[in-house]
Amino acid sequence: MHMRTLVVALTLAACAGAQQAPPPDNRPLFDRLGGQSAISAVVHDFVVKTKADPRISQFFTNTDPVKLEQAMDDHVCAITGGGCTYKGKSMVDAHTNMHLSDADFAAFMDDLTATLAKLKVPKREAMEVIDAFDRLRPQVVGH
Repeated sequence: MHMRTLVVALTLAACAGAQQAPPPDNRPLFDRLGGQSAISAVVHDFVVKTKADPRISQFFTNTDPVKLEQAMDDHVCAITGGGCTYKGKSMVDAHTNMHLSDADFAAFMDDLTATLAKLKVPKREAMEVIDAFDRLRPQVVGH
């Protein structure tokens, strides 16, 4: 085998063996989640789960599930970059006099995590949703 042929063969073999990682998906979280229909599916399942969770269900007894889902749809769309405008109460106003504890918030986050896992939301996107809700903790707990 000639030296030139050997170099070409080794170069081709090296290129064939090297797998290039796909470029990162830098679309807004809203798009990576699957848009409004996917968000609505997550929100619906999540509302059903939280209303049935004995740790926190008492906070939802006087809540209209349809209105709650619509408000959460808009809120999640807005915080994930979907271009929606959340028109509901601020998080502080919505949770004032509920006296939610860190344990209550943890139960809420457990339900969210379980819902995202059940619906097979990819890890990166699930973590971003969880982080977005976790940032709301100071506006929700203790008011």
